[in-house]
Amino acid sequence: MSTITRPDHRYQPVQVAGTHPPRTIVIRRFVGGFYLVMAGINAGIVAADPQTYRTFADGSFWPFVANTWRDVVMDHPAAWLLALAFGEMLLGTVLLRGGRAARAGWVGVLVFHVLLMSFGFWVWLWSLPVLALLLPVVRRDWPLLGAGPSSGVAVPVVRRAVPSTPVAETSTGIHARWNDVVLAVAVLAASLYGLLAESPYRSLPDATVLAAKAQDACSIVVAVLLGALVLRPGLGTGGRLVRLGLLGYLLYSYLIYITGVPMNRMFLAYVVIVTLSGAGLASGLVDLVKRTPASTASSRLRRGTGWMLVVTAVLFAGLWLSALLPVALGTGQADPQGVGGTPYPVFWLDLAVVLPAIAGVGVLLVRDRPLGPPLAVVALVKIVTLFTALWAGPVVALATSEAVHLGSDAGPSLLLLAASTWMVTRWVRTLEAPASTPVARPHPRGAG
Repeated sequence: MSTITRPDHRYQPVQVAGTHPPRTIVIRRFVGGFYLVMAGINAGIVAADPQTYRTFADGSFWPFVANTWRDVVMDHPAAWLLALAFGEMLLGTVLLRGGRAARAGWVGVLVFHVLLMSFGFWVWLWSLPVLALLLPVVRRDWPLLGAGPSSGVAVPVVRRAVPSTPVAETSTGIHARWNDVVLAVAVLAASLYGLLAESPYRSLPDATVLAAKAQDACSIVVAVLLGALVLRPGLGTGGRLVRLGLLGYLLYSYLIYITGVPMNRMFLAYVVIVTLSGAGLASGLVDLVKRTPASTASSRLRRGTGWMLVVTAVLFAGLWLSALLPVALGTGQADPQGVGGTPYPVFWLDLAVVLPAIAGVGVLLVRDRPLGPPLAVVALVKIVTLFTALWAGPVVALATSEAVHLGSDAGPSLLLLAASTWMVTRWVRTLEAPASTPVARPHPRGAG
């Protein structure tokens, strides 16, 4: 049996081309992702109302645990519970990363569940089955995580297809994965705060508050999708482009939160989200320019999508200008307005950034430029996510018998949502991985 040594000292079995990774790796990644999601959920609940956990230890059979929880933890709940969320994020991250650090992650998970049992017998219904499942997995995974040059443990080589590009150059390399992990946790925390806090969007009209909460719900879905992409061991061309579209949605949405929502306790989280989503989108677009995937799309699909994007940009620019020109001419006021009469953030974001970019992608498609097809997928994913969030508010209002408020963009946005969803599926199937220089692989050694 052949063995192979990797230079980064992080050793995991390599997935066979066309097969699934070993079950222990799948379970470890699932547990890591679960802990990241729980970190975001706990952070969001704490930001909304730290007193939610006040009665958590009331069922403990040890007075020491109940008293410590009530007198120490709940005396400063935000600090202690955010520290817990940070610990969960750290455990999830090292389990996803693998290597020797994942051993500490496994130990932390097992100890966490053992300590959790001291909060009452009701917790045993969760902890005991989890421990029974994880202990055999940890036992099988432990030797693999410790394999390395200094350990003397041979790691089996399983042949796989050589990636077409160097891992370090792809937009889903290790730095991008860390970026997306932290981003997903921040989005979960900010969205849960918006959904659970008593008045996260004060001074805003009821219709705007409903729309913001609907967008928070959609952002949770986007964070989960982004986390699912991070968990994948290899991301194809379609996955990379969908990721960029999701980052574009988050950047756009939270720029609105930063500039158009009264400052709340999540403002710094909004800043983090804008920073990380903007950095991820920028680096991904640079990578896209360097390694542009080829497309087998027909001329009809290229031109049809291109003209649709150009017309969409012109149409929405006209809608916003019809609201803003009366202000410029001194004959009326803009509708809607921002808080306290400030500019509505969608106006400047669309007119200055988004609509010119959408029109530019459309022109690239019409002129048959190589960058047009991949950028079209990014633009269409951003459109689908944005207008799904836009229509979630009226759907919730209709289901709860509340007043439904539709803006002037409601009709065009619904048609655009349907058309964009169909086009995304068409475009992803036409894209191929870019060709590049093969990766230099370490020379195998050993025999068996």
